[in-house]
Amino acid sequence: MTLLPGCFFQMGSKAGEAGVGVLNVAPKFSEIKIVSFQKTMRLYLTISDYNSWDDVYRINVTLEYHGSQVANFQFHQYADPGSFQRINEFTEMSHGKNLLQIDRCSSTHSNKSETVEDKCELRVLFVFTKTLMTNIKITVEDREGEKAMAQVDYSTEETVGSENMLVIPWFDRSIVVKTPPYFVTLLAALLGLIGVMFYHKKKILQKREK
Repeated sequence: MTLLPGCFFQMGSKAGEAGVGVLNVAPKFSEIKIVSFQKTMRLYLTISDYNSWDDVYRINVTLEYHGSQVANFQFHQYADPGSFQRINEFTEMSHGKNLLQIDRCSSTHSNKSETVEDKCELRVLFVFTKTLMTNIKITVEDREGEKAMAQVDYSTEETVGSENMLVIPWFDRSIVVKTPPYFVTLLAALLGLIGVMFYHKKKILQKREK
């Protein structure tokens, strides 16, 4: 028997409910995107599982700073691998750090079944407060224990906690420009001077019109 991507062969009512096929396929990452803006970071994950998106059991995200764990976040689609009731729960295992902004995290999937993406892709968003870290480790586990792992190097050492930087919004990310200590004061003075010149020019034009 040949199995094609997007074709699902189910056994029994419980297997159909969980979206688990006869031949289990390990999950994989379709996309990992990190967006940093000011004091917040957004980690976008698109997980693909050819046994269906609802075969994903748990996602674990670990922030590290030179090999030491800074924080640990988890997303559970089920309370345990044997459960068939989805809970879609986000938790933080960081013991008092409270970096994860749980109310802003989310998980979504397609309600359609027309394409492979509709049937297979689970999109999960982790939102957390920016902190010092050098890399992010991500592990996805399905209901049968198969795993997919990824590591993203992302150093925030040069930007977190620095007062001398200018953050410029640019589409879905930010551009951080390092500035000398006097730059902000100089910029404020320059903008003030431009404002005064504009005000006087407007007054002169109003007098000419009279």
